[in-house]
Amino acid sequence: MNKEELLRELSAKVGAGEVTRAEVMSRLGTVPTQTAQGESLAASGIMSKLSHLSITKILYIIGAAIVAVGIIIFIAQIWEDIGSIGRILVTLGLGLIFAVTGSVLLKQKPDQYIGAVFHFIGGVLIPSGVVVTLSELGVKVDSVWPLAIIFGVLFLSYVLLSTVHKHLVLTLFAITNGTAFVYLIVHAIVDSTGLQWRDLDAYLTMVVGASYLLLGHSFRDSWNKKLVDALYFFGVAGFLGAAFTQVWDNIFWELIYAPLVFGGLFLSVYMKSRNVLVMSTVFLLAYVGYITSEYFADSLGWPISLVILGFIFIGLGYASITINKKYIKA
Repeated sequence: MNKEELLRELSAKVGAGEVTRAEVMSRLGTVPTQTAQGESLAASGIMSKLSHLSITKILYIIGAAIVAVGIIIFIAQIWEDIGSIGRILVTLGLGLIFAVTGSVLLKQKPDQYIGAVFHFIGGVLIPSGVVVTLSELGVKVDSVWPLAIIFGVLFLSYVLLSTVHKHLVLTLFAITNGTAFVYLIVHAIVDSTGLQWRDLDAYLTMVVGASYLLLGHSFRDSWNKKLVDALYFFGVAGFLGAAFTQVWDNIFWELIYAPLVFGGLFLSVYMKSRNVLVMSTVFLLAYVGYITSEYFADSLGWPISLVILGFIFIGLGYASITINKKYIKA
């Protein structure tokens, strides 16, 4: 390995978060002074913010979205004229071409985003392409089982690609396809048994939300750490939101929902996550509002209930800000 290859690989690993600049400097025997270290941390923080909002990234994202939308519109315009083989080629074939090209570019230029852009376009086209292919080949896709198998295969494929390339776009598609697979496979199993499970989707969403929280916690020190905040947000929103749908006219859920929400507040302190804190506070406010309107509006009168509810909201807001300043920011 020559010097250029070594520097390129080191740059890629630093960019992916596998190696920090401090670790490199420590290995080289360069220990910055406290002042220089503070300046370095401040500069790296500024540069990190600038890199997240760089023109290049914005153009990549906008360009990928425009290309994906343009391809979909173009396919829709020529759909009736291209026949079965053409439909397979412009959906699955084109998606696979973009995905393979993305993998090649990620391998050759891991420190650039062009490979991720190609993978994004391929990830949008491939699921619909597989469905179109099965439909054109005469396989019935009106039942849940074929769709569950499709998304299961896509999930495993993206897990493998994510392991090889270590890129968060691939991890994002693995999570998306995995989520779809969970919903579809559970519905397929329940439908095949002939059972009627009331509120199945609500309980599934709670499980998925809890899984997102665990995934986010496990990603903190990996190349996927940029997904942590999003996973925390959707995880707590899915879990508490699905649980809140069960509260209406259900004594059992009315009793256990409060401990769940307070558990979310304690979890925000443990994970040091502002997203978990905000969403837990929002659902706590919703729960307090529901309990007040359900049990106290008639006895106290609606205006008095509103006044009490307003003061409760103010208190919860103050408590949320205090928790954020004292435990999360610290």
